Amino acid sequence: MGIASSSVVCIQNLPAFISSSLSYRLCRQSKSPTNQQTKPQRTKTYRLSPSIPHSSPSLTQFMSHKMSPPFPDPLILPPLNPPHSFTLVLLHGRGNSPSSLLPFCSPLQQSFPSLKIILPTAPKSRATIYARSLITQWFDGWHLDSPASVLNPGQDEWRSIDGLQQTTSYLHDLLRQEIALVGGDSRRMFLGGLSQGCAASLMALLLWEGEPLGRCVGMCGWLPFVRTVQRATKDFASRKGDTEEDEFDPFGGNGEDDEDKPQDVEAAAVQALRESLELEGNSPITRPNSFDTPVFLAHGTEDDKVLIAHGKEAASTLSELSVNTSWNEYPGLGHWFYPEMITDITAFLKSQIPQHRR
Repeated sequence: MGIASSSVVCIQNLPAFISSSLSYRLCRQSKSPTNQQTKPQRTKTYRLSPSIPHSSPSLTQFMSHKMSPPFPDPLILPPLNPPHSFTLVLLHGRGNSPSSLLPFCSPLQQSFPSLKIILPTAPKSRATIYARSLITQWFDGWHLDSPASVLNPGQDEWRSIDGLQQTTSYLHDLLRQEIALVGGDSRRMFLGGLSQGCAASLMALLLWEGEPLGRCVGMCGWLPFVRTVQRATKDFASRKGDTEEDEFDPFGGNGEDDEDKPQDVEAAAVQALRESLELEGNSPITRPNSFDTPVFLAHGTEDDKVLIAHGKEAASTLSELSVNTSWNEYPGLGHWFYPEMITDITAFLKSQIPQHRR
């Protein structure tokens, strides 16, 4: 289920200090012998969206910003008591592995024996915040452990674009495959993660183009590009207000220019995210079905890795987009999952069972 990486990356629309007439290519050396015929190169284009708040990266930073390698095979935990009726895709945090979530999965499956759990493995790539050490991560990121990170969560967010593109695409492919295995019922599919895995799962949910999932859970995480979403929400409300106040002009046209514009605030948020991540395809103009997925967010009050303020902001932003969001704080707990959290998440997931009895 890995996603093939491109052998050539073209970067366009670089910052102003680089002439627009120049073209830069990052070429990955082939692992095949030199006497072997070279395969045709595939080219993918990336650019910085002007809507993303970021500090201007240097050319050196751009040249070192490479795509992540393909995704390793996930760890799959079959249901303890078949038949398989529900599936949870659960993402580990940065620098960890699927095995780190086994203490979470064991009691969950004991209480939910028909649940299949898939634990994807993040690829290894260079982590900027760890002096470019090679570690497992869903996307490159930034520090979220200081008050400054709360005031400006979008700083250096451009670093996450490649990883979020690939991770979102990978998760969507995985979700589609697993939905087919449960009779095509997307409500039997759960998605979630811990820390950076939570952030990746929330992004994948908001950009999901299928029917609503059963549940989404996030622990000790945040919402990437949260300021982008908030600005899109505010701008949509402002445009809507201006439209309602405008007087009718019989000579003003038939409104064809507005046909492709978002008609709902949720669609406006998705459009902003898609533009920020440079995703191909058309953005929705009406409220996506994915926003009907209930979300459970859990955070320890003493989290010193991802401050609880980031979790609160994610919850409030989702709620403003009419996502049914349950925010849960755990006093005295840090950056990890705990028995109380597991118990609450288990109850949240199992609440979907009565709606889908066979």
